[in-house]
Amino acid sequence: MLEAIKAFFTAKRVAVLKSYFRGVLVSALTLISSNALGLDPVISAVLASVAGPAAKALDKTETEFGIGSAE
Repeated sequence: MLEAIKAFFTAKRVAVLKSYFRGVLVSALTLISSNALGLDPVISAVLASVAGPAAKALDKTETEFGIGSAE
């Protein structure tokens, strides 16, 4: 059973899932900031546009940019 789970979670599928959950994070942040906090929709959109790349930059396993990159 464990081998089947490991075989299912290939590197490509893990990358897709991580990207999906970053999108969920951005959507939740937009929803919370516009509805619960009552911020202006423009401010909510700006916060959401920064949240996705920031989440990727803080992920140590991402090598394109951020903490995990070589540069």
